[in-house]
Amino acid sequence: MCYMIGARTRACTSCPMKNNNKAINAEALMDSKADRTRAYVLVELHPGKEKEFCDLILSKGLLVDSKVQRMDFVHGPFDFVMILYGAMEDIDARLMEIRKSPFVRKTETLICFEMFEWEDVRDLVNKQS
Repeated sequence: MCYMIGARTRACTSCPMKNNNKAINAEALMDSKADRTRAYVLVELHPGKEKEFCDLILSKGLLVDSKVQRMDFVHGPFDFVMILYGAMEDIDARLMEIRKSPFVRKTETLICFEMFEWEDVRDLVNKQS
């Protein structure tokens, strides 16, 4: 896999996504990031149930859970955005807890991954400066 930075194209040598086999790529990515995965969970609630959902989250102790980095009330098609951090198994467990809430209409989960090493980008930017 290659990526572009400025006018230069460079092969990504440390990226698990360089192989074309999607199953192997996904497994390699999960293994390499197993202890430090970040997920954004977008939560849409039934109308008028924001307070009840917050009370439920507080009663379950999810905001003091080390896997929940942040929870924000937002405007738009979703009502809350939660940032979860940790092992994929822990993130899945928190997602299942959230989805079981009677106030949740739907959720959308965005799992983060790195396409390239940030040290490489930093070094390249420093060279260009």
